[in-house]
Amino acid sequence: MITLFALLTLFFPIDDNIKIVDPWMRPNANGMASALYLTIESNSEAADTLYKVKSELAERIEIHETYSNGDVMGMREVGMIVVEANSSFELKPGAHHIMLMKLKQDLKKGDNGDFTLHFKNAGEIKITSVVRSK
Repeated sequence: MITLFALLTLFFPIDDNIKIVDPWMRPNANGMASALYLTIESNSEAADTLYKVKSELAERIEIHETYSNGDVMGMREVGMIVVEANSSFELKPGAHHIMLMKLKQDLKKGDNGDFTLHFKNAGEIKITSVVRSK
């Protein structure tokens, strides 16, 4: 038998210790990839992990980091981001970011996009991001 508590936690997660601040995307053109940037703020006594991002905007979404190896710079998929307890983690240009690949439409300044961020402890967090230059 499903209890009222179980139903409430299904639709209203208990863990509200993760807050997403200032989500934004870069504009793109001609089907090129874009990126989602944001800050994850944790008020939790335990670390949490962002392990998946979903959106109808792109066919493929990956969590990436920018790296340098001598004179060569590149990006690579890292799969997840650990946010330590009572701290924040900034996803920004030239560092960790969320790659939006195979976009279904070009992103222009002022456009908005909806995303679902999946955390191990906090569960799903839905956000809306705006397209801007910086």
